[in-house]
Amino acid sequence: MSTRDWECAEDNWSRYIKLRPDDSRAIANYGFALHFEGNDQAAIHQFETAIAQGEGTYDLFAAYADSLANAGRTEAAIDWSYKSLQLVPSLVDVRGNLAKMLVHQKKYYEALALLAEFDQHLEAEGHPPYFKGQRIAIESTAPRHLPTNDARSSEPLRMVEFNGHFFAPVRIGESPVAAFVVDTGASTVTLDDDFLVASKAKYTIARVHAPVKIADGSIVDAKLVAIDHMEIGNFELDDVPAVVCGTCALLLGENALSHFDMAATKVQGVNALTLSPRQGISESNPGG
Repeated sequence: MSTRDWECAEDNWSRYIKLRPDDSRAIANYGFALHFEGNDQAAIHQFETAIAQGEGTYDLFAAYADSLANAGRTEAAIDWSYKSLQLVPSLVDVRGNLAKMLVHQKKYYEALALLAEFDQHLEAEGHPPYFKGQRIAIESTAPRHLPTNDARSSEPLRMVEFNGHFFAPVRIGESPVAAFVVDTGASTVTLDDDFLVASKAKYTIARVHAPVKIADGSIVDAKLVAIDHMEIGNFELDDVPAVVCGTCALLLGENALSHFDMAATKVQGVNALTLSPRQGISESNPGG
């Protein structure tokens, strides 16, 4: 395995598991050898056997997802990619490949939220964004301003939980799609001053000084504004009230979320939240 002689490794693991058929890690390694040799159908069988025996590691889930994708089983590959990222969110190869699969299924905004969330975490720690180029590519092809008779205009927007939060793909002004935390405890949308300025979004100021309590419990001076136009995925809201301060997090509050029906699901350890536009909500509606 260490010298990447996959044919030899496959032969040895095949012989070994005949002696130890309950060694789930050996079965997984047999699957790895088959996968890297390009025999994905056989690898899938070994991965599924290992998982059925209780084996569960990020690399097993990632390789299983890759074999599933190679075999054309995209939905299952997406599911197991998410499972791998639940264990190790920093797997950039898994995250990047997952985004490509989502784009292939035309789930552009789910892919953008997936990548933007990771890049924003990097930037908050002083590192450059990793997926900037891939995000630019996806945004250049993602549909916007869909007519209401387009079936995609009513499709729910799915978000998968990372680090205890769901991240919605939001575009304001000229900014690229950013990941806003879905926060049902926040009454309004919140964002920081730098983000609002950089977005070049049109807005009106409702109140210049408004003390607000932020996530750490401290009180800061903020301003209340009404943002002319906001996009959540390919859904649009107009005149959205928002709180803006120097240290405010990017939050999608109840005033925006009230335009959607939310549904939560949990499947085999992966939590997801979907937003569906409520009846009568079109591509452009008042957000106040």
